Amino acid sequence: MDTINTPTLSDHITHVSSLPLHARIQALHTLTPQLTPSISPTGTRLITHPSYSGYAHLDPLGTLYISTATACFNEHAPLQTRLLHADLDPIFESIYVSSEEKLAAGLKDGTVTIPKKDNGPVGCACCRGGPDAVILAGFEVEEALYFYEDEYRAMWGDEPENGMTYSSSEGTRLAASREQIERVLAREREGTGKVAAVL
Repeated sequence: MDTINTPTLSDHITHVSSLPLHARIQALHTLTPQLTPSISPTGTRLITHPSYSGYAHLDPLGTLYISTATACFNEHAPLQTRLLHADLDPIFESIYVSSEEKLAAGLKDGTVTIPKKDNGPVGCACCRGGPDAVILAGFEVEEALYFYEDEYRAMWGDEPENGMTYSSSEGTRLAASREQIERVLAREREGTGKVAAVL
Protein backbone atom coordinates (compact mmCIF):
# COMPACT_ATOMS: atom_id res chain seq x y z
CA MET A 1 0.00 0.00 0.00
CA ASP A 2 1.24 3.49 -0.90
CA THR A 3 0.74 5.06 2.52
CA ILE A 4 1.76 8.51 1.25
CA ASN A 5 -1.18 8.74 -1.17
CA THR A 6 -3.60 6.47 0.68
CA PRO A 7 -6.20 8.25 2.83
CA THR A 8 -6.18 7.40 6.49
CA LEU A 9 -8.97 5.29 7.91
CA SER A 10 -9.87 8.07 10.35
CA ASP A 11 -10.20 10.58 7.50
CA HIS A 12 -12.40 8.18 5.54
CA ILE A 13 -14.72 7.66 8.50
CA THR A 14 -14.99 11.44 8.87
CA HIS A 15 -15.90 11.64 5.18
CA VAL A 16 -18.54 8.91 5.55
CA SER A 17 -20.13 10.84 8.42
CA SER A 18 -20.71 13.81 6.10
CA LEU A 19 -22.62 11.85 3.44
CA PRO A 20 -26.41 11.98 3.00
CA LEU A 21 -28.26 9.31 4.98
CA HIS A 22 -28.71 6.57 2.38
CA ALA A 23 -25.22 7.04 0.94
CA ARG A 24 -23.79 7.01 4.47
CA ILE A 25 -25.38 3.63 5.18
CA GLN A 26 -24.16 2.26 1.85
CA ALA A 27 -20.64 3.48 2.69
CA LEU A 28 -20.78 1.71 6.06
CA HIS A 29 -21.74 -1.50 4.26
CA THR A 30 -18.75 -1.09 1.95
CA LEU A 31 -16.32 -0.28 4.77
CA THR A 32 -17.19 -2.70 7.56
CA PRO A 33 -16.61 -6.19 6.08
CA GLN A 34 -12.82 -5.74 5.94
CA LEU A 35 -12.34 -3.99 9.27
CA THR A 36 -9.98 -5.71 11.71
CA PRO A 37 -10.37 -4.77 15.39
CA SER A 38 -7.47 -4.61 17.82
CA ILE A 39 -6.75 -3.22 21.28
CA SER A 40 -4.04 -0.74 22.25
CA PRO A 41 -1.82 -1.46 25.29
CA THR A 42 -3.97 1.00 27.26
CA GLY A 43 -7.28 -0.61 26.29
CA THR A 44 -8.42 1.63 23.43
CA ARG A 45 -10.55 -0.11 20.80
CA LEU A 46 -8.87 0.29 17.39
CA ILE A 47 -9.61 -0.81 13.81
CA THR A 48 -7.62 -1.14 10.58
CA HIS A 49 -8.66 -1.63 6.96
CA PRO A 50 -6.49 -2.90 4.07
CA SER A 51 -7.55 -0.04 1.77
CA TYR A 52 -6.71 2.77 4.22
CA SER A 53 -3.62 3.71 6.18
CA GLY A 54 -3.25 3.92 9.92
CA TYR A 55 -5.40 2.94 12.86
CA ALA A 56 -8.76 4.48 13.70
CA HIS A 57 -10.67 4.39 16.96
CA LEU A 58 -13.60 1.97 16.80
CA ASP A 59 -15.98 3.87 19.06
CA PRO A 60 -16.41 6.91 16.78
CA LEU A 61 -17.46 4.49 14.04
CA GLY A 62 -19.84 2.79 16.47
CA THR A 63 -21.26 6.18 17.38
CA LEU A 64 -21.75 6.95 13.68
CA TYR A 65 -23.66 3.69 13.23
CA ILE A 66 -25.89 4.54 16.21
CA SER A 67 -26.51 8.15 15.14
CA THR A 68 -27.35 7.00 11.62
CA ALA A 69 -30.06 4.73 13.02
CA THR A 70 -31.46 7.72 14.91
CA ALA A 71 -31.34 9.73 11.68
CA CYS A 72 -33.54 7.11 9.99
CA PHE A 73 -36.21 8.00 12.54
CA ASN A 74 -35.66 11.75 12.64
CA GLU A 75 -35.43 12.15 8.86
CA HIS A 76 -38.43 9.90 8.11
CA ALA A 77 -36.19 7.65 6.01
CA PRO A 78 -37.68 5.46 3.26
CA LEU A 79 -38.38 1.86 4.23
CA GLN A 80 -35.59 0.47 2.05
CA THR A 81 -33.07 2.79 3.72
CA ARG A 82 -34.20 1.61 7.15
CA LEU A 83 -33.81 -2.05 6.17
CA LEU A 84 -30.37 -1.33 4.76
CA HIS A 85 -29.34 0.09 8.14
CA ALA A 86 -30.84 -2.88 9.99
CA ASP A 87 -28.59 -5.12 7.88
CA LEU A 88 -25.63 -3.44 9.60
CA ASP A 89 -26.74 -4.66 13.03
CA PRO A 90 -25.07 -8.11 12.95
CA ILE A 91 -21.95 -6.64 11.33
CA PHE A 92 -21.35 -4.12 14.12
CA GLU A 93 -22.23 -6.68 16.75
CA SER A 94 -19.59 -9.02 15.30
CA ILE A 95 -16.94 -6.28 15.23
CA TYR A 96 -17.62 -5.30 18.84
CA VAL A 97 -17.76 -8.92 20.05
CA SER A 98 -14.34 -9.53 18.46
CA SER A 99 -13.02 -6.30 20.01
CA GLU A 100 -14.38 -7.30 23.42
CA GLU A 101 -12.76 -10.74 23.18
CA LYS A 102 -9.40 -9.17 22.32
CA LEU A 103 -9.74 -6.73 25.22
CA ALA A 104 -10.54 -9.55 27.65
CA ALA A 105 -7.61 -11.61 26.38
CA GLY A 106 -5.22 -8.65 26.69
CA LEU A 107 -6.33 -7.92 30.25
CA LYS A 108 -5.88 -11.58 31.13
CA ASP A 109 -2.39 -12.03 29.67
CA GLY A 110 -1.15 -8.62 30.81
CA THR A 111 -0.58 -7.06 27.37
CA VAL A 112 -3.36 -4.54 28.11
CA THR A 113 -3.47 -2.31 31.18
CA ILE A 114 -6.23 0.25 31.48
CA PRO A 115 -4.99 3.35 33.34
CA LYS A 116 -6.95 4.29 36.44
CA LYS A 117 -8.80 7.60 36.22
CA ASP A 118 -9.44 9.74 39.28
CA ASN A 119 -12.60 11.28 37.85
CA GLY A 120 -14.15 8.60 35.68
CA PRO A 121 -17.52 8.91 33.92
CA VAL A 122 -20.61 8.80 36.09
CA GLY A 123 -23.35 6.21 35.59
CA CYS A 124 -23.50 3.02 33.57
CA ALA A 125 -21.99 2.93 30.09
CA CYS A 126 -25.34 2.09 28.46
CA CYS A 127 -27.03 5.08 30.13
CA ARG A 128 -24.21 7.32 28.90
CA GLY A 129 -24.69 5.94 25.37
CA GLY A 130 -21.24 4.38 25.13
CA PRO A 131 -21.25 2.60 21.75
CA ASP A 132 -19.41 -0.46 23.07
CA ALA A 133 -21.93 -1.01 25.87
CA VAL A 134 -25.00 -0.16 23.78
CA ILE A 135 -24.03 -2.39 20.84
CA LEU A 136 -22.82 -5.32 22.95
CA ALA A 137 -26.07 -5.18 24.96
CA GLY A 138 -28.08 -5.40 21.74
CA PHE A 139 -29.90 -2.12 22.36
CA GLU A 140 -29.28 -0.90 18.79
CA VAL A 141 -30.76 -3.92 17.01
CA GLU A 142 -33.34 -2.68 14.47
CA GLU A 143 -33.28 0.81 15.99
CA ALA A 144 -33.71 2.15 12.45
CA LEU A 145 -37.13 0.50 12.27
CA TYR A 146 -38.75 2.90 14.78
CA PHE A 147 -41.38 5.34 13.50
CA TYR A 148 -43.36 8.24 14.84
CA GLU A 149 -46.67 6.82 16.04
CA ASP A 150 -48.72 8.50 13.32
CA GLU A 151 -46.36 7.19 10.62
CA TYR A 152 -46.63 3.67 11.98
CA ARG A 153 -50.44 3.78 12.21
CA ALA A 154 -50.72 5.16 8.66
CA MET A 155 -48.90 2.11 7.30
CA TRP A 156 -49.91 -0.67 9.67
CA GLY A 157 -53.05 0.54 11.40
CA ASP A 158 -53.80 -1.42 14.56
CA GLU A 159 -51.19 -4.13 13.92
CA PRO A 160 -49.18 -4.74 17.09
CA GLU A 161 -45.85 -2.95 17.09
CA ASN A 162 -42.52 -4.74 17.46
CA GLY A 163 -41.38 -2.33 20.18
CA MET A 164 -42.24 0.98 21.78
CA THR A 165 -40.38 3.82 23.47
CA TYR A 166 -41.51 7.14 24.89
CA SER A 167 -39.68 10.35 25.67
CA SER A 168 -40.87 13.90 26.30
CA SER A 169 -38.87 15.12 23.30
CA GLU A 170 -39.91 12.48 20.76
CA GLY A 171 -43.25 11.30 22.10
CA THR A 172 -44.21 7.70 21.37
CA ARG A 173 -42.06 5.75 18.95
CA LEU A 174 -43.31 2.45 17.53
CA ALA A 175 -41.10 -0.17 15.92
CA ALA A 176 -42.11 -2.18 12.89
CA SER A 177 -40.82 -5.68 12.30
CA ARG A 178 -38.74 -6.52 9.25
CA GLU A 179 -41.65 -8.65 8.01
CA GLN A 180 -44.06 -5.71 8.23
CA ILE A 181 -41.72 -3.46 6.24
CA GLU A 182 -41.01 -6.10 3.61
CA ARG A 183 -44.76 -6.62 3.20
CA VAL A 184 -45.29 -2.90 2.47
CA LEU A 185 -42.39 -2.86 0.01
CA ALA A 186 -43.80 -5.92 -1.76
CA ARG A 187 -47.17 -4.18 -2.13
CA GLU A 188 -45.45 -1.09 -3.52
CA ARG A 189 -43.52 -3.18 -6.06
CA GLU A 190 -46.72 -4.97 -7.06
CA GLY A 191 -48.52 -1.65 -7.51
CA THR A 192 -45.67 -0.26 -9.62
CA GLY A 193 -45.73 -3.39 -11.75
CA LYS A 194 -49.46 -3.07 -12.37
CA VAL A 195 -49.09 0.58 -13.39
CA ALA A 196 -46.25 -0.30 -15.77
CA ALA A 197 -48.37 -3.07 -17.31
CA VAL A 198 -51.24 -0.65 -17.95
CA LEU A 199 -48.91 1.89 -19.53
